Amino acid sequence: MKKMYVAVAVALLAVFTLFGVSSEARTMEFRDLHFSIDVPDGWRVEEDKENYTVAFIASDDSAALTVSVFENEDNMSLQEIAEALRGELNGKNLTQVGDAYKFEFENEHGVACQGIVGGEEWIMFVSIIGEHSDIEKMIDSLEGLD
Repeated sequence: MKKMYVAVAVALLAVFTLFGVSSEARTMEFRDLHFSIDVPDGWRVEEDKENYTVAFIASDDSAALTVSVFENEDNMSLQEIAEALRGELNGKNLTQVGDAYKFEFENEHGVACQGIVGGEEWIMFVSIIGEHSDIEKMIDSLEGLD
């Protein structure tokens, strides 16, 4: 499972080029969602347990990283899952990056976003809106929890 999180992190790093000095961070574990992440000081964390989603929002509202996790109950291939998510979000440009898939989409407000899908038994969908110097370290810090 850790391999999936590394693949997601590598894929996201390939999507974004970020500059700047990062803030101090604290490690947060989301055991029910099977992951941990380093969250920079000042970032808001909004957990939606009902939808198995955690949003991390920059203090200046310039960017957000959202992690959603769900079980692959139907044993679909990762490509099938990525294609389904892309279709559901009216996304475009689905490409494979390592063991993950990425695509572009617009959120309900018409804002451009990037999505990454990775995993096997547990599927992680990471979406990023905006750019912020802390996002790269957050992505690097994503780890699976058993």
